[in-house]
Amino acid sequence: MPEGGIVALEKKIAMLESRAAIAEQRAEALDTALESARAGFWEWEVESGTIRIDRQWANITGHGPAEFGAMTIEKWRELCHPDDLGLVASSMDEFLDAAEGALDLELRVRHKSGEWIRVVDRGKITRRDRNGKPSQLTGSRQALDAQRDKCKPDAKKAQEELQALIDNIPGAMYHIDAAGQTIIRTKPPEFLKALASEHHGTPLFNTLSMIHHDDRHMVAGAYSKLREAPQSRTLVYRIATPEGGVRWIEDHMRSLFSDDGLFSGIDGLLCEITDRITSLEEARQLEAQLRKSQRLETIGTLAGGIAHDFNNILTPILGYSEMGLAGIGEDDPMHEYFAEIMQAAERAQKLVGQILTFSRAEEGKAASVSIQEIIDEAIQLLRPSLPSTITIEEHIDNSCRNVLADPTQMHQVVVNLCTNAFHAMEQTGGVLKIGLREISAENGAPSVVPKLPDGNYIELTVSDTGTGMDEPTIERIFEPFFTTKSIEKGTGLGLSVVHGIVTAANGQLSAESDPGKGSTFHVWLPVVENKSSNSPEEKLQPAKYTANVLFVDDEPAAVQMVTIMMTKLGYNIRAEKSPVEALNLFREQANQFDLVITDLTMPDMTGIQLTSEIHKISPSIPVILMTGYGKIIDHDTPLKHYGINRLLKKPVKLAQLASAVNEVLSSTKSP
Repeated sequence: MPEGGIVALEKKIAMLESRAAIAEQRAEALDTALESARAGFWEWEVESGTIRIDRQWANITGHGPAEFGAMTIEKWRELCHPDDLGLVASSMDEFLDAAEGALDLELRVRHKSGEWIRVVDRGKITRRDRNGKPSQLTGSRQALDAQRDKCKPDAKKAQEELQALIDNIPGAMYHIDAAGQTIIRTKPPEFLKALASEHHGTPLFNTLSMIHHDDRHMVAGAYSKLREAPQSRTLVYRIATPEGGVRWIEDHMRSLFSDDGLFSGIDGLLCEITDRITSLEEARQLEAQLRKSQRLETIGTLAGGIAHDFNNILTPILGYSEMGLAGIGEDDPMHEYFAEIMQAAERAQKLVGQILTFSRAEEGKAASVSIQEIIDEAIQLLRPSLPSTITIEEHIDNSCRNVLADPTQMHQVVVNLCTNAFHAMEQTGGVLKIGLREISAENGAPSVVPKLPDGNYIELTVSDTGTGMDEPTIERIFEPFFTTKSIEKGTGLGLSVVHGIVTAANGQLSAESDPGKGSTFHVWLPVVENKSSNSPEEKLQPAKYTANVLFVDDEPAAVQMVTIMMTKLGYNIRAEKSPVEALNLFREQANQFDLVITDLTMPDMTGIQLTSEIHKISPSIPVILMTGYGKIIDHDTPLKHYGINRLLKKPVKLAQLASAVNEVLSSTKSP
């Protein structure tokens, strides 16, 4: 993942965590604000006449909460001054009959000392019954002293600040009573609005009904612990919305107990953290993908190194067999032996090319490709690795025309699809079917064929009788890193690579499967009119010029092979195994050489570095670079930028070497 993307994710996660911390601080600040304002909390259940009060409410009249016992509306009236009861009753009736508004009632109440003190009760209707009548009021009580008129502006400001603090809490304050029912005390935030609407007319909804069923056991266990003793807890869980969605919640809760030790409820603050959880999950997935990408990059680098060494091994095998074949007649029994060695070496050369393509060290080019030939090669490669319990059935129409694609990539498509089929039948055995036919998009293709632009297409099908896949799996099989295989059998990249190759070739790919019956993959590629023709075998060209050649390669076998080849072609050759020694020799005898041929990858100095140093001594001398790798050179940069006239890939045949040398010398020397 790009570094900028990771930094952005980290900033977003930090921002969400900061918001949650602010919400928790504000909840604590609310309790502090109530105490600092000397405000007591009360909650009146109209129907039952019970009033829940907190410690500060009782302290205003000099009492402790336990001294009141169970507070009721009757006890509340007994505390009121007799002369104020009439005004209190009319004000309360007027307020309860109003559709909306706030209660603001000033009255006198008896202090524990026997004195009358002035207080102000403020509140709002927080619940109505099914008929719309008020069933619950929630509010606060504050004491007024002799200087109340002087303090009114400050009190009003404090009240406004307190309300603003409550309104800006990014969460929902709630209370769970002893019976396990929940009341949302503040205006429901966005993530709870749908739930509040769903429970309209029944504000006390069961606590666990809103919680995702997989998390209910955990939350219920936490509630049980909170009932045992006064304590605070923070939980993270999911709630299920009426629309079927899921929201992540961070729940800060505290258990409440009366002075006599009885559990009275739980107060809490709900904060939505869905964005934070999503960001963390995305970050984890991106980190996992990055680790996989780095592992694959390492494997690719290793594969490229192996291919380089393998090409060096193939160079003498192919070279000696070629010269051996050229030195005997076709009637000689050894002719067939040399021919077989050459064919095997050429197949190995193609295999190395596939390894280099996998390691991204060599880029393929689109050409007219016979899929029939690709299938034959793939089956020859795969058959030895298939157990006897798996049978291969071929249904190939050899009259199919060619497609325009990279041959190596097409080989990768066939091998990946067949390998997946093999893995699906590895335990039970079965039949691997490979089919190839040509269809026309205009003349009513079968229903399985997607909408294709008009034209003719080859249809490649690979099917198995293995375990099959369900619909959710089929929907994801072309996603990068998605796999149903164990970690030692797959990286989750095979089918995504196949999809990319087919799409790049203007084709389409689909899959169908039945669990327990098997799977079938279909590939459609547009055909091209021209048939591929094997490149004519390069004929051995005699040397056009007499030339002295400096050859540099750290591989002794390659040095010996190229020395024999160049001598056979009629050139004078001086071979060195060390680029440093070769450079020293060239400094001493620069005028003695007409051409330099150097390997790319060598210790102490690469072929490109050696070329640069040689051109500092003799800028006009031509250079041919040989390599068993490839991607060390940037293909977007012309070879001339490095001072290189020609690039030869190992293993090189005698005819290829002769042609390259003649071509380079012809461009730099006059006949």
